Amino acid sequence: MRPPADPIPELKRQAAAELATLFDGWNVFDVAAYIGTDARRITEIKRGQLERFSLETLIRYLTRMSRVVELRITEDVRTYRCPTRSQQRRP
Repeated sequence: MRPPADPIPELKRQAAAELATLFDGWNVFDVAAYIGTDARRITEIKRGQLERFSLETLIRYLTRMSRVVELRITEDVRTYRCPTRSQQRRP
């Protein structure tokens, strides 16, 4: 089995989609000042241009917009499973 794909791009898309919704009705200059960035960065988020953003930055912006971000970790039995320590040992 192959290891699962990198989850960061999808998490960034989810965070940016929530931010774009929150930005609706705001002037880009006002929202930029409110969360501590510049208007160009707000426009990039609204357009889904996320290459220059870290997930950490997007989470920080969500928090500044009064959102709570939670990380939930569960096992996905459909994907690659790392061998346990006992499985790695040779007899």
